[in-house]
Amino acid sequence: MKMRFSREDALLALQPLQSLLGSRSLLPVLSHVLIEAGADSCRVIGSDLELWISCRFPAQVEESGNVTIPGRRFFSIVREAPETEIVLEGADGSSKLSSGRSFFKLLGVPCSEFPAGPRLGDVPVIRIPQAVLKRVFRQTVYAVSQDQNRYILNGLYVCFREGRLTVAATDGKRLAIAENPVELPADFDREMVLTVKSVNELQRILGDSGEVAVRVGDKQVSFETPDLLLISRLIDGRYPDFRQVIPKETRERIVLPREEFIQVLRRGSLLSSEKSNSVRFDFAGGTLTVSSVTPEVGESREEMELDYRGTGLEIAFNPAYLLEVLRALEGKTDAVLELIDENSPGIFRDENFFCLIMPMKLN
Repeated sequence: MKMRFSREDALLALQPLQSLLGSRSLLPVLSHVLIEAGADSCRVIGSDLELWISCRFPAQVEESGNVTIPGRRFFSIVREAPETEIVLEGADGSSKLSSGRSFFKLLGVPCSEFPAGPRLGDVPVIRIPQAVLKRVFRQTVYAVSQDQNRYILNGLYVCFREGRLTVAATDGKRLAIAENPVELPADFDREMVLTVKSVNELQRILGDSGEVAVRVGDKQVSFETPDLLLISRLIDGRYPDFRQVIPKETRERIVLPREEFIQVLRRGSLLSSEKSNSVRFDFAGGTLTVSSVTPEVGESREEMELDYRGTGLEIAFNPAYLLEVLRALEGKTDAVLELIDENSPGIFRDENFFCLIMPMKLN
């Protein structure tokens, strides 16, 4: 195999693979990438057996073929190359890289040892704008459970049904749901639970324009753009019916200036601790008072004006949970908080977005 390629093109293709190249893996081959050189371009492939990522980049291929290269060393050599053009020559088990007066020889492993990506078979294709998929992930992934004893909740629920994409996550203390209309094949109805690792990688990889082709298999799912393919295993199990916990009605609807409320929340959480990570909210007349008391640290208090004339209401929330929801509403001027009483969840709603947060015990 022999080919020439641009340093910048190769770096763009190698960057998404870096998180997969575990130096502590029990399988040495997983610290390598597989290079497949075709007629006028090549693919670089990385895997950790949970994810497979394949990126295409342009190259002048003089002799086609495949070779494995230690991934992080390859990335470092390309990044530090003295010239824009890099020449790669490889045979099964070793590679030679040259750029200007620099020369490197790297030992790899046989290509036959590199794990082949799963094949999903003949399944329907769903095409979704990349920006839409990034948005629904961003608005929900923070609510995924970290409790390893609730394995199914460690992933992100995704459903394609009746012309809609629904994504949800819950850890028992909060529930986030994001939706968007999508074009689906006739009678297409599928549910799956994505790993958080695959969602995080997709958020880094996907852009703000163009579409991504989604194929859902029985145990894996693939996301493909013209230059990139990501295949991920799915979490096995049935996700609980989260809609049962959504209140049918609320009592108060409070419009909060989003940016101002974020700043007040951040200041209100400065004196909280891991043990008492709670901030109190007193709604009375046209004023919201945000306060926190931590016995071993101190206390804080701040008021902000609101266009609110409902009944007085006192409630406490984890400020970190509120801040994550407010960040998920990026681009919105206001955030609308719906309340019932001090013992019932707070609800944030927006077009195609819903988030429920359980209150904390008032001090």
